[in-house]
Amino acid sequence: LRRRHLSRRRRAVSAVTDIYPRRLRLLHWTTALLVAAQAGLALANALVYERRPVLAEAVVQAHLSFGVLIFALTLLRLAVRATAACPALPGDMAPPIRFAARAVHAALYALLLILPLSGYVKLAALGFEITVFGLAPLPALPVDPDLAALARSVHTGAAIALGILLTGHIGAAVFYRHLMGAPVLQRMYPARYRYGSSAAR
Repeated sequence: LRRRHLSRRRRAVSAVTDIYPRRLRLLHWTTALLVAAQAGLALANALVYERRPVLAEAVVQAHLSFGVLIFALTLLRLAVRATAACPALPGDMAPPIRFAARAVHAALYALLLILPLSGYVKLAALGFEITVFGLAPLPALPVDPDLAALARSVHTGAAIALGILLTGHIGAAVFYRHLMGAPVLQRMYPARYRYGSSAAR
């Protein structure tokens, strides 16, 4: 039974020719790993913030450094996406769902830019010195507690929104793959997981 299941899965995946360019797939999965790391760092900071302030500061610096990297990768991803040929949404997708899918994608990109920016402002406006991976200092901002409080609210709201949208995004991809039979997930798979599809570019 397991062999038949794997065989069907290989045939379905290998039939996918309408895929994202390799550079976009690389940017997608790199960003996904960094976002997961950011969630872990945020949790770690909450756990050690009061008990181990030195460690907490190191965690915050790492969190901010990864945020800068996500910001840069998102800008690069938008530039690549604007010039690369990308697959269309499934043809049988209803217009309202098609609109929602595009809106979610746009919101995800926006949040991946808003989160690092608001995190930087939140701490820089409190006088926190930020150095990206211990190498490149970010510009200081005038100390402004009100601005820091506003940035904190934006950052928290954006983080919650990102979690909700990512859950819906992943759930929709799984739904279309396993219940509707549309190879949505495979279009973003790394080449090695598409069982030798010749479509990789």
